[in-house]
Amino acid sequence: MKKVVLYSAVFIGGIALALLALLIYGFSFSQNVVIQDVTKQYYHASRLVVFGNVAIGFLSDSSSQNTDLDKLSHTFKIITTGTIANMYFNPFESVYVPPQYLGVYHINASGHEGILVLQVKDGVLYGSVRFPNWANGVWEPLKGVSIKNNTLWFTRSVTNEQERIKTGAREYFTQQYVGTYKDNGKKIIGFYTLRGAKYLFEAYRKK
Repeated sequence: MKKVVLYSAVFIGGIALALLALLIYGFSFSQNVVIQDVTKQYYHASRLVVFGNVAIGFLSDSSSQNTDLDKLSHTFKIITTGTIANMYFNPFESVYVPPQYLGVYHINASGHEGILVLQVKDGVLYGSVRFPNWANGVWEPLKGVSIKNNTLWFTRSVTNEQERIKTGAREYFTQQYVGTYKDNGKKIIGFYTLRGAKYLFEAYRKK
């Protein structure tokens, strides 16, 4: 019995130390992230760490406008990811993406056929995806879309009840996509993770 308690204490202590190391590492970097919650309020995060179902960081006061958020007062806050509708990285910096990396792509995610759209508007990179035979066939706005060099990152998720009803999903989920552009942007090859498992995806330019 004593050994079980000891092993449990060591295990819990290890998790606590890992979480602490993650927070210290995350908070050691300045960030520039704007969060839009499900109530259409905006927040600016100067430092942010997302772990599981919570986001921890130094967030500004809320505003109904996505302007001058970085000038508002920031305090340490813990919020649930279920309250987050969108996240915009480097929102105050004009984004340049090579034109051949934007446009309409046919995407195949582990056999699920759909359409992926990537575009820049007002200096901000946006993305959306639609799977006709999934999620009620609706357009899903992507989160955390980023293109650097020849690598694409984005998150496809259902993290609140509004999104679940819209898509018809049976449960909440988060898929993290990472892909590499090939043939001067004509195709994207990569993978996405879901609940610790890794799955392949590929996308080919339609126009």
